[in-house]
Amino acid sequence: MECIRRSVAILLASAVGAQAVAQFNGGGFDGGNNPFGGSGSGSGSGSGSSGSSSNGFGFGTSQGRPDFDIEAAMRARAIHGILGALAMVVFFPLGSIFMRVLPGRWALWVHALEQIVSYSVYIAAVGLGLYLVNEVQLPGGGGNLMTNPNTSYHPIIGIVVLVFLFLQPFLGIIHHAKFKKTQRRQIWSYLHIFNGRVFITLGIANGGLGLWMAGESKKLKTAYIAVAAVMWGLWMLSALWGEWRRWRLARGPPRKPSYVDVPF
Repeated sequence: MECIRRSVAILLASAVGAQAVAQFNGGGFDGGNNPFGGSGSGSGSGSGSSGSSSNGFGFGTSQGRPDFDIEAAMRARAIHGILGALAMVVFFPLGSIFMRVLPGRWALWVHALEQIVSYSVYIAAVGLGLYLVNEVQLPGGGGNLMTNPNTSYHPIIGIVVLVFLFLQPFLGIIHHAKFKKTQRRQIWSYLHIFNGRVFITLGIANGGLGLWMAGESKKLKTAYIAVAAVMWGLWMLSALWGEWRRWRLARGPPRKPSYVDVPF
């Protein structure tokens, strides 16, 4: 049971919903010195003192009641973080790994379906993030999450990642059509490969920035970094294995090439 609890805590650690993690672990969190996480400490119990915050949005009792539904915002924030972490840390890397390790046409179809699921989950995460940008007004005239310079980097990076990953299926389809004709990589192949690697990596890093913005504990940040590092490392190892396989096939005896046994 302890192992299961820790595993769930790691997934929740990736969420921007700091209070959800604190309540799950039965402990508190330090809001940190930013307008999103609060300036001071919170107990996760819903009570606060002047200048402190236990809701994770910077509102202590001295600021009064915020003009938005803070409980709904906290639920949206927790789900936003979990979905974003699942998409970036788990689903997207797995989709690329499957392309390298599964046999034949299974690799292509599983890769395509997995990445469609990954992007759909990420769209849901971004949608909740935009809801928070529109809904949450930071205390002290701090504006919203997009206009405040201490928080704007996280939603901006998230939107940039969404836009560039939207190109992935189109680049992949063009690559597939060209590769079937020429049996060679072309510019579309490299655009598909490196667009995915760059912006999925950026999305993983943005999840860590979200944890920092939420004022998460060092323990939870470390858990997120550890899981992300393992998945990213496995992803890169599978990419290196795929390149080695291509090199080995190219040096082997001449034979009729096939898309299904030459991974891109």
